[in-house]
Amino acid sequence: MARRPAIRPDARRQWLLRYEEKGESVPQIARVDGYDVRTVRKQLELARQEREQKDARSLVLRQALEQHYGDLCAFAQKLDSLVSSNVGSLTMLRGEHMWSALREHLPRSVIWRNFDRWEQLEAEVEEVEREMGASFPDLVRTRLQKTVGDSSWEGGVTEGIVAALLFECGALAQGTRGLLDGVEFKVTRLRNQATKLELGAFHLGEVPEERLQDIQDVVKGLLNEIGDSEVCRRLVRSQGELQRVERVIRDELAVIILRRVVPGRCRYCPA
Repeated sequence: MARRPAIRPDARRQWLLRYEEKGESVPQIARVDGYDVRTVRKQLELARQEREQKDARSLVLRQALEQHYGDLCAFAQKLDSLVSSNVGSLTMLRGEHMWSALREHLPRSVIWRNFDRWEQLEAEVEEVEREMGASFPDLVRTRLQKTVGDSSWEGGVTEGIVAALLFECGALAQGTRGLLDGVEFKVTRLRNQATKLELGAFHLGEVPEERLQDIQDVVKGLLNEIGDSEVCRRLVRSQGELQRVERVIRDELAVIILRRVVPGRCRYCPA
């Protein structure tokens, strides 16, 4: 008697379909297709096992993909937090595997060139701020000596005025209210013929009472002039461009975070 050919996978899947969905019995399938009942029963069991394995693999793959997308979204949130708060290092994040994964998924996204620009502008802002921190003390001391003369009490006052000037430049760069907008001097008279001078949250130091008005005039003059200085204008330009780039980056990251599924593939995608 000739040996029957081996049962192909697609054939046993058809038998399982006929058995489960069309209601054919094992003897019916065996009789119609010319196989032994035991052979049909064995192949049906094998088909069930293959289906279960396929379903299990699909479930594992789906869960792995969901976790992978979750990792990408979590990394996008980490980038958004860095850009919005400026706490952390983009250099360190560039070294993480998820950076390259996200870049492989979105190779043409505008986010990458804007991150490069963001780093450049951050460096520019830091450089301008260092320059202001280095040049403002001499500017304040020169103005005080020219206007007031005696400088034996100058040290603490200079530091306080410099801090106020740096704050004013930062406020102008951010487009927010500065010290000139509704903020008044506060004068506290002390026992030693001196006065404590404050402007908003800034302690400008203890100064001789007879020099009080002169020093207030110096501070007002510097605050009025500082906005027109080249160094402050550079800060305003760099900070304004930085804010624009931040908005572009955060808008792109919001799409990734809210969509929850990132198009494309990367080397870490589940196969």
